[in-house]
Amino acid sequence: MSYNYTSDFERQVNQLVLRGILDRSVRMNEIRKLIESHTGSMNHKPDTTQLERLADYILKEELTDPNPYKMSHTPYPILSPWQQELRYRREVTLKVAEEIGADGQRYAAPKRRHRSTKELLLLDEQARIRNAERAAQYQKDTAPGPISVYHLRPDEISPPSRDSKYIKKS
Repeated sequence: MSYNYTSDFERQVNQLVLRGILDRSVRMNEIRKLIESHTGSMNHKPDTTQLERLADYILKEELTDPNPYKMSHTPYPILSPWQQELRYRREVTLKVAEEIGADGQRYAAPKRRHRSTKELLLLDEQARIRNAERAAQYQKDTAPGPISVYHLRPDEISPPSRDSKYIKKS
């Protein structure tokens, strides 16, 4: 029958954690002794999961501190997973700081909203009506008008031709 190093180390870690040592330096010494005894006598590396549990046990005060403002109150804060998740949910990007002023107003460049299909169809119908009106007005404005000839000097006046409608025919 072979000796199971992993389960033995896990059992020893469980016993140490259940002792609930309050003083951190004593806790660290006990953990150091446990790891040295395990690695020295058995010449076997401890399980990483159990080492992580021991590290959490060393940082017990920091990880169980429920103060939401520990980031600003302590010089080197350590967040528990739930505190880290809470912090990420509360944080906003710097883009928000650029766009929202101290008065709470949004100063970002305005963005157009996308029109619905119904709105686009209505606009197309109205545009066709306006385009027809504009085309009619354009035709009227650009149509050739009657030609008027003005003579400014008497020597430029020529006798009217026989086909002219202003000459009396005899």
